[in-house]
Formats: sequence, structure tokens, C-alpha cells
Amino acid sequence: MIIKKERIVIRPFYNLKTLPFQKDINVSELYKSSSFKECSSRLEYVKENRGFMMLTGAPGTGKTTALRRFAYSLNTNAYECFYIPLATVSILDFYRQLCYYLTGEKLSKKAQLFSCIQDGIKHRIKNNKKVPVIIFDEVHLLKNENFNELQIIFNFNFDSTNPAIVILSGQSHLRDRISREILTSFRQRISVRHHIITLTKEELIIFINHSMENVNCIDSIFNNSAMEAIYNVTRGNIRETCNLALKSLYIAAKNKLLQVTEEEIFQATKEV
Repeated sequence: MIIKKERIVIRPFYNLKTLPFQKDINVSELYKSSSFKECSSRLEYVKENRGFMMLTGAPGTGKTTALRRFAYSLNTNAYECFYIPLATVSILDFYRQLCYYLTGEKLSKKAQLFSCIQDGIKHRIKNNKKVPVIIFDEVHLLKNENFNELQIIFNFNFDSTNPAIVILSGQSHLRDRISREILTSFRQRISVRHHIITLTKEELIIFINHSMENVNCIDSIFNNSAMEAIYNVTRGNIRETCNLALKSLYIAAKNKLLQVTEEEIFQATKEV
């Protein structure tokens, strides 16, 4: 595997405790850009007030990472988190998936599923004293009918209470879909929104240095020209930045170079 090769070459050459730029980074070590901080603030707001939140952003900008940090921050005595990565599903499959995550039940009829889902939410609130936090990912793939069903599912006490936190995460064009007239009623139920943007050039430099410091690198391995080249290629997209930075580190280490320059970045762009 490429990652195994990179680990064998990069870690000993630069004397690192582990491989940098990995997606399984501990949430306590995450770099918090201005957009990430704003996202965290919105998540805290919806935690206190419940209801629907919509989180959007281009692929690789850190939506799922922000949600992972939020989930880890929740007090498990007061909240119960469910992460549901959705695909294009029928209404019935949508009900089944949500029902199974919440209750473990496998039912077939829509009416049974609806009652089971609502009972599962009520049970956690009343008996377990926990607020359900339901995170739907890849929501841009949902059909319009699924949004309408979500609105119905989370209608409690004549739509007078918000017993759960529902977070809808998807790619940027989800904002355009939600703005359509056919989804006006559902859109009105979204109380919090945030669109994660890419890193600025200054943030990208801080992010790369922060990522290297996390693995015990005390030297500035990426020089200024390398930072500039990475930004010019990735435009601050975090996932692309991580892939490019890691590949360029591998090339530099393999060639026994103490610094990564724009030349290594150029070579790396041909391989990522």
C-alpha cells in the first residue's frame, strides 16, 4: 500500500512520531480555521436549541471532520448521537434505515416504521433522559420526497416542540436544492445554516505547520515556495492539501531532502 510505503520512508527520515495529514487525526489536534470555528459555534447553538441544521461545503472542505469533532464533544449522559451516511434511497428505504439506526427494528410497512421512529425518539427523551442527535451525511443525494418525510417524522406535539437535533450535511449544491419552491415548507424548519469554505492562503500555511507540529516536527520542512505551490494547486481545499503535502513529503524523503520545495510539489501533482 502507498500509505505503508510513505510511513516507512517519511517517519524515520524526518523523525516523526506518526504520519502527518491523516484523516483519523485526534479531534483535539484539529486545526480550527475561521470557517471551522464558525461551524462549531453554529453546532453549539443547535445543541442548545435543537431542531434542524444544514451544513454544506465542497468535497474535502472538512464537513465530516467538523461533525466528528462535534459528536466527540457531546456529553454521552445527555446526548445520543447517530451518524447516518445516506445514499439515493426510496422513501421506504429511508424510513427503514432511520428506524434501524434508532431502534434496531427491521420493519416493512411505512406506518409501522413511522410509529417506531417517533417512539424511539420519545423513549430516549423520556426514559433515557438523552437528546437524540441525528446526523445525515451526503444529504444532497436525497430525493425531494425524503425531505418532506423528514419534516413529517420530526413533527411532535402539533409541531410545537423540537425533541431532537437533526443535522443535514451535504455538498454545496444542497443550498440550491433547498431554495426551490417545492421545498419551502421544509426549508422554513431549518433554524441554523453554515457553509464551510476552503482555507485562505494564510490559513493553509498555518494548517500545514500545525499538522507537522502534531507529529513532533520542530523544523519548517515546507519552504515558502512549497506553501505557495500547494495553495495554487489546491486553493485551500483541506483534503487535496493533505494528499498533496503527504505525497510531496514522500518524494522529498525518498530523495533525502531536508526541505520540501515547489519542485517536489510539482512532482507530487503528477501522482495525486
